[in-house]
Amino acid sequence: MHILFNRLFYIILFIGFFLPTNSEFYVPLPGVLLSINEFAFFLLPIINLLCYSENNVTIKNNRLKINIVLLILVVVFTEVVVKNLVYGQSPGEAFKTIRIGLPLFSSLLLIVQGIRADISIVWKTLLLAISASVIISFISLVVPLPIYHDVESGTDILEASRGRVKNSNFLFGLIGMYLLIQDNNHWYSRGRLVKITAILSVFVLILAFNRTLLAILFIQTIYLLWKKFDLIKLRKISFYGILVLLIFFGAYLNSQTMRDQIDKRIFSIVLGDESIAENTIEGNRDVIYSAVEKKLKSGYYVLGLPYKTPIFTWPPRWSTDVERDIRITDTSALTILLRYGFIPLILTLLIIRQLYRFSNNLFFKTILILYLMASLNIDVILRQNSILFLAFIFFITKAHIHEQNSIHSKDRY
Repeated sequence: MHILFNRLFYIILFIGFFLPTNSEFYVPLPGVLLSINEFAFFLLPIINLLCYSENNVTIKNNRLKINIVLLILVVVFTEVVVKNLVYGQSPGEAFKTIRIGLPLFSSLLLIVQGIRADISIVWKTLLLAISASVIISFISLVVPLPIYHDVESGTDILEASRGRVKNSNFLFGLIGMYLLIQDNNHWYSRGRLVKITAILSVFVLILAFNRTLLAILFIQTIYLLWKKFDLIKLRKISFYGILVLLIFFGAYLNSQTMRDQIDKRIFSIVLGDESIAENTIEGNRDVIYSAVEKKLKSGYYVLGLPYKTPIFTWPPRWSTDVERDIRITDTSALTILLRYGFIPLILTLLIIRQLYRFSNNLFFKTILILYLMASLNIDVILRQNSILFLAFIFFITKAHIHEQNSIHSKDRY
C-alpha cells in the first residue's frame, strides 16, 4: 500500500508542476475551482502522510515544527473566526484568503511531516517536471498549444507576453545555476537529468526577462565564481556564459519582440541609460506603495485586510482596460502583513531564520538568501512555486542517501 501512495505522490508532484502556467486548468471541487497547481499543493501533504520509504527524510527540530503549526493555526483562526467577528468575513472569503498562501502553507506542512516517499525519486520527479515545463514553453513559441488564454483566436503568444517566455517554474533557474557551477559532489547534483534541467531552467529564467532575477542571477554568478575559485569552475562559467550569449544573439537577431525586451531590460543598463537599481525595481510602483501606506496607517497590519478589501486598485492602462482590485503585492512581506497580519509575518520570518540556522549546507543557504532578495520585488515566499523548490532543497541537503543505492549515483539519468 505504501508503494501505491509513493507513486501517487510522484504523479501528483509531476502533474502539478509540468505545465508552464499555474492557472489555465482547473479541478472542480464542491463550491470551488482549484487550478491543477493548487490541487497539487493541497494534496501533497495529505498523500505524504500515507507514504513510506527507506529513503525518507525527517526533520528533527521541534521548535521549527511548533512555529510552523502555530503559523497555520493563527492564520486559520484569524481568517475564520476573528475576521468574521470584526469584519463580517464569510467562510468562503476566509477560504479565498487562506488560498492565496497555499504554496507557503503546503510547503511548510511538508517540512513538519518530512518527505516520507523516496526523496531521490521525489527529486528526480521534480527535475522531470521542471524540464517538461520549460520544453513546453519553448514549443509554445512556435506551435499554438491550448495552455494559454486566447490561443484559439490566433494570438501570438510571444507578442502577447511582450517577448517574455512564460513559465511558472522560472525561479528554479537560480537553483539551476548553483547546480551547474558549484555543487557536483553530492547525489542530488549528479547525472545528465540534473544538468539538463539546470541548463533549461537558467535559459527560461533569462528569457523571462525579469529584471530583478537577471540582476540576482548576475550577483549569484559572481559570488559562485569568487567562492573557492578554481580553473574548473572558470571553465564551467565560460562554457555556460557562451551558451547564454548564443541565446541572446539568437533571440535578438530573430525576433523584433525579443529585441525590444533585450534593449529595454539589458542593454539600457549596459549602455548606462539606466542604473541596475532603476532597472531591477519594476516600474509602476507608486500606486502600490501609496495604497500600502494608507492601509498600514489604517491599522490593517494588526489582523490583515478582509478579503473583500483589496490592497490597491490598479488603474486602467488603455482605453479598453478597466480598474482591477488587487489583493496581493509583488513583495512577499507586504502581502503576508496586509493579508494575514503582523503575527503571521513575524512567525514566517522566524521560521525562515530557523531554517537558515538549522541547515549547515551552503546550497540551501545560498538559494534561501537569493530568494529573500527576490522576494522584495517578486512574491517568492508566499505564492510562487519557488517556496516548494526551497523546501525540497532543504530536504535533499538533509537526506542521507547511500551513493550505491542512489538513482543519481551513476551518470545515466
